[in-house]
Amino acid sequence: MSETDLDDLVKKVQRGDRDAFDQLVFAIRKELRIFLSAHASSIHMVEEVLQSTLVTCYENIQKYELRGTFLSWTKGIGRNLLLKELHARSRYVAAQNDILERIVVEAALESAQGADREQEYAERLRDCLGQLPEHSLGLIRQRYFDCLTVREIARRLNRTESWAAVTLFRIRETLRNCMTQEAIP
Repeated sequence: MSETDLDDLVKKVQRGDRDAFDQLVFAIRKELRIFLSAHASSIHMVEEVLQSTLVTCYENIQKYELRGTFLSWTKGIGRNLLLKELHARSRYVAAQNDILERIVVEAALESAQGADREQEYAERLRDCLGQLPEHSLGLIRQRYFDCLTVREIARRLNRTESWAAVTLFRIRETLRNCMTQEAIP
């Protein structure tokens, strides 16, 4: 289901349609479960956090702004609840002196916190790409999404390979500067 379809269902839920929330849950629960499973320390924790995430989502759905980010918004809720649960579990296993469980929980915590950094990095890259002029973004799409070689790009644009290579280099430099929060030239 597309983000637009999800937002249409959210709009119905925000108007009071409880059946639409059931449809939302059906549409996102598999991907949300996979997301949580990648970082939780047990299947029990996945199910517990999944349920808490859906309850929290329902309780706060009026605050969601319709902008095509519902799944990400819900994953954010799940990530925060998962981190809270992992921290609580970490304190518990430390008190119980369960070394094996402690290693598992600490690894899960490290994984979940690493995912936060990756998501922040991806969001920053998305913002930086959004700041590029359309022609630059088109070159990036051709090179990195369509996997065209510099030679193929140059041929398609009736330019030299040198021009394509230098232009792509400059665009990458602009993106690097943006990613490090330097001003875009």
